[in-house]
Amino acid sequence: MNKEPFAQPFAQLAEYIDLLLDAVCVVDREHKFIYLSPGAKRVFGYDPEEMIGRSMFDFMHPDNHNDTRAVAELINSGEEVMHFENRYIRKDGSVVDLHWTARWSERDQVRVGVARDISIRKQLERERESLISRLETMALTDSLTKLPNRALFADRATLALARAERDGIGFGILYLDMDKFKQINDHYGHASGDDLLKAAADRFKSILRPTDTVARIGGDEFVVLCDTGTKVLNIKHAVQTVAEKIHLAMQQPLALPRGEEVVSVSIGMAAWPEHGGTVDSLVQHADQAMYRAKHAGGNGLSW
Repeated sequence: MNKEPFAQPFAQLAEYIDLLLDAVCVVDREHKFIYLSPGAKRVFGYDPEEMIGRSMFDFMHPDNHNDTRAVAELINSGEEVMHFENRYIRKDGSVVDLHWTARWSERDQVRVGVARDISIRKQLERERESLISRLETMALTDSLTKLPNRALFADRATLALARAERDGIGFGILYLDMDKFKQINDHYGHASGDDLLKAAADRFKSILRPTDTVARIGGDEFVVLCDTGTKVLNIKHAVQTVAEKIHLAMQQPLALPRGEEVVSVSIGMAAWPEHGGTVDSLVQHADQAMYRAKHAGGNGLSW
């Protein structure tokens, strides 16, 4: 079919269409451009003549080929699309975010679409999402160690309790206190104390499973949610296994800017439901157990 008669009316309106910030695009069933309004230069960075006769996929961002092809086929079958977004690569190599409205002309056997540059809006959306993500991280993360804070720990422990009550799966909580941290902090200064806390946090993260959560709740005190997936009958053994793993790992020196340091931990343990039916009661039991371990000389475990 000769496409020229169809393109001619658009050409006659070109000086008026050029007032639009959007680009009017006409493509055939094989996705080749047969007409672009003068506004295409602003949108795509190419003169219309550079694009006519070539496939739209020659200019489209590769990541959007598949979803765009699927939408194009829908339009070709007669469905009108009022909202679709994809990205093109401009002549200068920059990426432009586009919003499309399009329909199929059965009479002329072409697809007519209007492309609007929404790059600024998409950039603002990405910046907003990034800001929200940073704020959420700040609200739920300890700023020094980057571990979950008390609020996030409480949320995950509450979920673990709900699963335990529903499925009969036990879980446990460990309360950790670093032995002789105050002496090290007082002797070497707060900066060294901060380095020690960060190194200890990294050590804890490196040995725990993804299902467990270690959080810093203040000073040199940490808590661990042992979400073991173990039946209640065997939960104490599973929790103690995690505690012993941490205890053993802390016998190895921590690498600090001023040199290596061995800092042991006193660990209190609590298992649901034996030591409490709520998160608060379990944390309280583990806290008291930690003090028993500490008063016994430290560097040990206690229920």
